[in-house]
Amino acid sequence: MPTLVVVRHAKADSPIATDDFARPLLPRGREDAKAAGRWLHETVGKPGLIVTSPARRTAETVEGLIAVHGDDVPSIVYEESLYEASLGDMLRLVRGLDDDADLTFVVGHNPSVSELVSELTGQPAQLRTAGIAVIEVPSAWADTPSFSCRLVTAATPRAEG
Repeated sequence: MPTLVVVRHAKADSPIATDDFARPLLPRGREDAKAAGRWLHETVGKPGLIVTSPARRTAETVEGLIAVHGDDVPSIVYEESLYEASLGDMLRLVRGLDDDADLTFVVGHNPSVSELVSELTGQPAQLRTAGIAVIEVPSAWADTPSFSCRLVTAATPRAEG
């Protein structure tokens, strides 16, 4: 059974004269992304694939998520459509995943990541920064049904201190 892990990027900074796409994570965000990576490693294991928005804050979140794997990093795809994605964009992405990747992480932005979780599971979702939803898909990726996937767990890991 395929498992989709939906992750909202960690807490980002908003420096003056920096466009939205180039916003970096705050130090707290970098630490929370590492905490999320540890939680994911213990809870679901190593993904076969990570699909992420190419925005700086999502790319830096992915760096934190994979830090626990050392040099044994999963495949990462930077997908332009995830930046400013609509719910339709998110569904097309999930339904277009390769069936070889049973455990796939999608790292993106709100509101689309929360909308995706709600659409797939039929349960209201509002992912906070570094928030995670683990979803079991009862079919091949191409046939991922709306409102019929199972929300296994949701969490918002935080760094200590």
